[in-house]
Amino acid sequence: MIALVLGAVSTEVSRSVSTVVDVGIAVLAVGMVLMLYRMVKGPHLADRAVAGDALALLVVGLVVLLAVDQRRAVSLDAALMVAIVGFAATVAFAQYLGGLTADQELPEDGAGP
Repeated sequence: MIALVLGAVSTEVSRSVSTVVDVGIAVLAVGMVLMLYRMVKGPHLADRAVAGDALALLVVGLVVLLAVDQRRAVSLDAALMVAIVGFAATVAFAQYLGGLTADQELPEDGAGP
């Protein structure tokens, strides 16, 4: 009797987790589309850098949700690697922008008058 009750609870929890993961994946997909749009149409290089960083975080969230859905802990290692690479890319781009002096022009990004 107890095993039957626990089996029913486990099935209900599994359905709930699957629903939450599906909704989360949909929300992250919308966020990724918006960040890709900002990377393409961003008025300045800094906007594109921030969009790239946000996109990396969204990818980390997607990998984590897929790891929960597939019940694989190995995918969490991939999420950690994406987070590290995204952070390193953001730091490198910030150093690039910080290294430009006032007399240097930013590379052309289509944000002119």
